[in-house]
Amino acid sequence: MRSTAKLLLGGSLTLAIVMGVGRFLYTPLLPLMQRQYGFGPDVAGLIASANFAGYFAGSMLAALVSRGNARRLAFQGGLIASVLTTILMGLTGDVTLWLILRTLSGLASAFAMISAAGIVAEKLAEVGEEARLAWVFGGVGAGIAASGLVVHLLVATLESSTLWVLVGAITALIAPVALMLVRERDLPASRRVADPRRRVPRPLPFWPLFVGYTLQGLGYSVFATFIVALIKTRPGIEDLGDWVWIVTGLAILPSCLFWSRIAERIGFSLALVAAYGAQIVGVLLPVVSGAPAAALLGAVLFGGTFIAITLLTMPLGRSGLGGRGFAVLTAGFGLGQMVGPYVAGKLVAGAADYTLPLAASAGVLGAGLLAVLWAIRGRAS
Repeated sequence: MRSTAKLLLGGSLTLAIVMGVGRFLYTPLLPLMQRQYGFGPDVAGLIASANFAGYFAGSMLAALVSRGNARRLAFQGGLIASVLTTILMGLTGDVTLWLILRTLSGLASAFAMISAAGIVAEKLAEVGEEARLAWVFGGVGAGIAASGLVVHLLVATLESSTLWVLVGAITALIAPVALMLVRERDLPASRRVADPRRRVPRPLPFWPLFVGYTLQGLGYSVFATFIVALIKTRPGIEDLGDWVWIVTGLAILPSCLFWSRIAERIGFSLALVAAYGAQIVGVLLPVVSGAPAAALLGAVLFGGTFIAITLLTMPLGRSGLGGRGFAVLTAGFGLGQMVGPYVAGKLVAGAADYTLPLAASAGVLGAGLLAVLWAIRGRAS
């Protein structure tokens, strides 16, 4: 296997473990956990927010270790900690311990993801292959789809606690491969001929973009936390709950490559607007319709955009604030996704069902789209 392929595979496996499983296994297991332990949606939202809070803190700390052995240790430690916290979730039924474990899991996933993606992006940039980083982020979708399929196949026979341990044990078997492959390595020079028609990102005014990306974090996190629980409350389509999440993961796999190509043809700003629009439609479909096709198409549109929006936003804002744009955008996104599940859980615990929080999240995403359009208008004026 060529050195480039080894590095891309290692990065993809890392994101499958720490994001697809470590961060998002909670979504398909949530209905099972509620059935096994009897907690309500308010606690469910709090647990999700704890993980997002850990990710927010971890992303800020990871920015301090951007080079050398420190970054390598952050990657290794984050990956191992992600596997361990996943397994430990199945060994306790105490809510306080869950909150601690999910916070630590968020920290671990941020350290491993940012460090591994940094190593891969840096080496790809040296040989002019930056676009291939999209393959690495496809690992998030692979992890979501694979873990969602395991849950679907065993949901009738195993409790949520056992599934936490089982899926965590599977990631423990895969983790050594990622640890071996993700490292500083020399890559062969690119043989691709540069296309003079390829569009490159033109920075947008920072603060409107920041508002849009913060609202994206808030809006997407509600769907990503509660969509399986929503579908499983719908009479006649309950069995689709697991498949909606599997389809979401499968849609992520090609999404980053797809939107990268679109951005190179029509421009990054217009591609970002289109991705927001598609995501809003995806979130609204299971709200306005109880049809199976609406749930599955919504999963395709959501999975096909939520990772890609990050990849489109960062080139447009990372040079802002004197080069601190990446960190500040990440902070805004992190704050948004911390708030989303907690507020949604409180709404469901009151007079609402899961439909109202998803409808509200679509409205939040719509406000985020308006902020992006405001940024584009500000650049043009």
